[in-house]
Amino acid sequence: MQQRKYRFEIKYRISPEQAEEMRTWIRRAGHLNADEHGEGGSAAYNVHSLYLDTEDWGIYRDTRAGLQQRYKLRARCYEWTPNARVFLEVKHRANEFMWKTRCEVTKPEAVRIVNAEVPLSTPSSFALENFRGLMDRRRAFPRAWVTYRRHAYVGGTRDLVRVTFDTRMRAALPTVDMNEPAEWYALPEVQGLEILELKYTGSYPGWVAEMVRRFDLERRAMSKFRHAIDLITDPEGPVIGGRRQRHPGLGAPSP
Repeated sequence: MQQRKYRFEIKYRISPEQAEEMRTWIRRAGHLNADEHGEGGSAAYNVHSLYLDTEDWGIYRDTRAGLQQRYKLRARCYEWTPNARVFLEVKHRANEFMWKTRCEVTKPEAVRIVNAEVPLSTPSSFALENFRGLMDRRRAFPRAWVTYRRHAYVGGTRDLVRVTFDTRMRAALPTVDMNEPAEWYALPEVQGLEILELKYTGSYPGWVAEMVRRFDLERRAMSKFRHAIDLITDPEGPVIGGRRQRHPGLGAPSP
């Protein structure tokens, strides 16, 4: 059994100007370092997540209802190339605690797995079986893409603190082959904003409390998954070029 690494996760909605001020403060304060996966030695990279849900949007409805015991299923990648690494993730929540299981697979294997086919070459692991087991139990399948640009910083003992800034958040209909969708739609809920996430394991570091006070941050829930589903299932459709666009084939989630 894989040992769970519990963490707290706090989110804030901030302006781009405030985000840039905070990134400057973080670099000068010296508490955090740019994520090693940033492009060209920077802290920035792209994130693309294909979310799975049930026919009746059960996972979405759990999220919208704010259930304290819930999870999300997603296949995450960081580029659109045929050889891109894909991570099959289950993000669990229990009250205020979060934990995640993650299995790396090839893109062809990810396509097979999210389409309910048996993997051909990926060895069994707790993370893989957790993903496949929950997917099979709920009969979940690909429902929506979410993409955004992320600046990420890590620090603390054993990198137990993580601070991320997400911007340019967009949603799209799922693609069977996990290639990039032809059309992306900006999430109206966060247009012109960045999402700051503070993630930490163990005690709340004092410098994090200082940062919250210094920038007068006000905690506010934000689920990219929920708002993406709200958008792509809107019976009126998103606004593109000043006109509403409908989505054939996607039924609205139940209340």
